[in-house]
Amino acid sequence: MEMFEDLSAQAPKAYISLANKYRPQTFEEVVGQESVSKTLVNAIKSGRIAHAYLFYGPRGCGKTTTARLLAKALNCTGNGNNKPTASPCGQCPQCREIAASADMDVLELDAASNTQVEKIREVIIDTVALASGRDRYKVFILDEVHMLSDSSFNALLKTIEEPPAHVVFILATTELNKVPVTISSRCQTFRFKPLTEEKITNHLLDLAGAENIELEDDAAKMIAKSANGALRDALTIFDRAIAFSDGKVNSNMVREMLGALPKEVIKECVQAVINKDAENLHSVFEKIRSEGFDALGLLKDLKNAFGEIFYLSLNSGKEPFAGAKDILKECSPAYIASLTQWKLFILLS
Repeated sequence: MEMFEDLSAQAPKAYISLANKYRPQTFEEVVGQESVSKTLVNAIKSGRIAHAYLFYGPRGCGKTTTARLLAKALNCTGNGNNKPTASPCGQCPQCREIAASADMDVLELDAASNTQVEKIREVIIDTVALASGRDRYKVFILDEVHMLSDSSFNALLKTIEEPPAHVVFILATTELNKVPVTISSRCQTFRFKPLTEEKITNHLLDLAGAENIELEDDAAKMIAKSANGALRDALTIFDRAIAFSDGKVNSNMVREMLGALPKEVIKECVQAVINKDAENLHSVFEKIRSEGFDALGLLKDLKNAFGEIFYLSLNSGKEPFAGAKDILKECSPAYIASLTQWKLFILLS
């Protein structure tokens, strides 16, 4: 009989992105949201568990991750836990299934794609009174909750106001102002802050060590700055940089990958603005256009450069490029501060 080769062993192993591979599994691992984690841990330890939570803040800063951690903490049965624990084991069926978004009693709903009242009624309102199938709590995680329609909010209101004892709602949004006060006032509200460049940089360097990747400090700082406070974005960029490299990620490589302007061009542009030299500035613009750089990227880099020079005038921070300190001899900190408010074209007119 002809023998068929078993190809299952040769199948490529599915790649796991850094954001998923290193998703925090405990409250202590959540980067940059220490006050939120501490408050939730203390509440769980003291048994002061609310029936509804509202997490708000910019994207990529840990809202959904923390929601899943809270769901784990409420339902973990590992290590003999027979009540909510601030330190979920990560190994029991509940912890593993919640981490994989596969727990039947922890329902995640993307409100951005389920705005209609019928969906809310089907997924939540009609099932909220049912006892959980296995877990201690039935948890509803509603992401981008501000996208719900007015009728959906009205349908949800009564349920959030008087939920059954075994139900916990966790709402997440990037736009708190769009969530009706009738909803937010019935929730414990937590603000998630954008992460500082320093925290993102240090986290990237730690991950690079874990992945055996050489990551230059300047490259890590460049990625952190580009992420604009979103750790998830930073990890996505770092993923690209690793694929772009041969195991060593440096600043030149990251700058090329991101299409960032060379520091020499930014310096030349800054000096032209300071001197109100429209002709020189025009030549810089022509160079940027001919080399295919993004004009909006230039304005962003220019604004950041003036901001860093302003902090430099206060003896805080570092030079955005060599010779930045010399520029402070030509103008006042107040003038530099005004340039960060997008007054470039007014000054050149």
